Amino acid sequence: MAFMNQVRWKIVNELGCNHTFGYITKKKRIELGLEKSHINDAFIIAGGKNQERTQPYVVEQNRRNNRSIQTNRNGYGRSIRKERHYFQPKDLVEKNHLIHKVKGVFNYGKWVRLVNRWGEKVNSSIEEVNLVKYGAGLQFIPT
Repeated sequence: MAFMNQVRWKIVNELGCNHTFGYITKKKRIELGLEKSHINDAFIIAGGKNQERTQPYVVEQNRRNNRSIQTNRNGYGRSIRKERHYFQPKDLVEKNHLIHKVKGVFNYGKWVRLVNRWGEKVNSSIEEVNLVKYGAGLQFIPT
């Protein structure tokens, strides 16, 4: 918050863009009868009435491992493995022209457990799937 307060006007002046305040966004959102959400706030800030609303996305932040240098209580080094398998949970992969989400890996990373859009679980060799998108960072998943 303090960082944005310091650089806000520099960004606005450099880019020559418009800015708004939260109370204005809230007032317009209430006038349109929209509930409080990041999607609706972005819709209001972008104009609010005349643009077409698209399908909303669920945005998740996937934190893979924040404690990679953690040692266990007896001092025997890392308690969290350093080496990772090629596929990780929440990666998006393609199998048989369908997009699946990786639920997990097993058999030393040679097999993956997938979940399709209908929630069905499928086990597959990693040789049968192609990576579409890693699950690291922000994910934009259609609802």
